[in-house]
Amino acid sequence: MNLVRSLALLSLLGILAVLASCDKENQPPVASFTIDPATGNELTIFYFDASASSDKNDKTEDLVVMWDWEGDGRFDTPFAAKKTADHKYSQPGEYQVTLVVKDPRGLTDTLSLPLLVTSSNLPPDPPSNPNPADGNTTLTNKPWLKWDCHDPDGDAIIFTCFFGTTNPPPQFSTNQMYGTIQPGDLEYGTTYYWKINARDVKGNTSEGPVWSFQTIDLHFSTLTDNRDGQTYTTIQVGDDWWMAENLRYETESGSYCYENSDVRCNTYGKLYTWDAAMNACPDGWHLPTLNEFHAMVHTLGGVDSAGGKLKDTESMLWKEPNTGATNISGFGALPAGRRYDQGEFAGVGYYAQFFSSTEYNSQDAYNLTLGYDYASTFIYNYRKSYAISVRCVKDK
Repeated sequence: MNLVRSLALLSLLGILAVLASCDKENQPPVASFTIDPATGNELTIFYFDASASSDKNDKTEDLVVMWDWEGDGRFDTPFAAKKTADHKYSQPGEYQVTLVVKDPRGLTDTLSLPLLVTSSNLPPDPPSNPNPADGNTTLTNKPWLKWDCHDPDGDAIIFTCFFGTTNPPPQFSTNQMYGTIQPGDLEYGTTYYWKINARDVKGNTSEGPVWSFQTIDLHFSTLTDNRDGQTYTTIQVGDDWWMAENLRYETESGSYCYENSDVRCNTYGKLYTWDAAMNACPDGWHLPTLNEFHAMVHTLGGVDSAGGKLKDTESMLWKEPNTGATNISGFGALPAGRRYDQGEFAGVGYYAQFFSSTEYNSQDAYNLTLGYDYASTFIYNYRKSYAISVRCVKDK
C-alpha cells in the first residue's frame, strides 16, 4: 500500500514538473524600443531600435519584429529578425509608433510609443505695420485697412480678418488673399478694433495683435432745396454750416455745366457767374462772405495747409499729386474748373474755385481757390463774368 502511494506521489510530482516546464516555455517576449531623435519634422529620418526586446526562453536574435509607423493598425513591415529600422514621415502630425515582437513559438508582445512630427515649414510672421496706425485717428470714414505680412519660406499667405467696434473684434472676412480690406462706410467719431490672422499654404498660422483707430469726429447733416427737390450733404466747420457738395441749382441765367455736359453737372455741380451766384443759394442759406472764408481757413490751421484739408480724397477726380489732400474738414472740394466769359472751359481736375459775396471792385469779387499741386489756399479777386463753383453757408 505504501508502495502504491509512493508511486502515485511520484506521478503527481512528475505531472507538476511537466506543467511547470510548459509554463516556463510559454512565456511571451517583452517588446521594447527607442526612437532617435525623440521629435523632428517631415525632413527628419527617425531611427527605431528594438534591440532591447527580450524573451525569458529565447535569445534576442531569435525574436522577430514588425513595425506600424502611424499606429493605424496597418503594419508597414513584415516580421524580420533585424531589430532596427528607419522611417521618414511625409506629413506633420502626432503618431503612435507600434512594435510587435514574436518569439519562435508564435507568442507576441506589442508596444506603442508617441511621436510628434512637426513641420519644417516656418509659419508666417505675425501681421504688422497697420494702416491706419494703431491708436491713430483716420481722416475718412471709408478707410482702406492695410498691413504687412511676410512668410519666411515664401509661401502664399491667406488672411482671416476681424473688425468691429468691440474688443476683441468679430470675424469680418476669411480667405483674404491681399493685405487690404475696405470695411465700408464707418461712423464718425467712433473707435474701431481690428486684427489679422495669417495662414500659409502648408497650414501654419500666426496671429496678429488687436489694433485700433478712431474715425474723425465730424458733424454732418442734410439740406433739401425746396426749389428743385435736390438734397445736399452739409458739414459743420468751426461755427458755420457749409454745403459739402457743389450747388447744382439751375438759375435763369449765368449757370453752366462744364463743357455743357449734364454728366459733368451731376459730378461737379454747376458753374455760376458772380451775379448768378449771389441769387443761387436756397432759402436760409447764402453765398459766403470773405470773412466766412477767412474764418474757415483759420479753423483749419491757416492758409498753408487748409487747402489740403478741404480737398476731396475719395472721388479720384483730382489730378495727381493732389498735394496735401486729407479732407479732414469733410468739405470735399472737387476740381470743377471754370468757364470764361467767352464760353471756353478749363481747369477741371486741376482747380476748385468758389465765389464769395464780397466784391473787390465793380468787375471782380473775391474767391477761394484750391489746386491739385499745392496744399495751401488762395483768396483773391476774380472776374465776376467768369463762372466757378458755389458752396452756400447757412444763415445764423
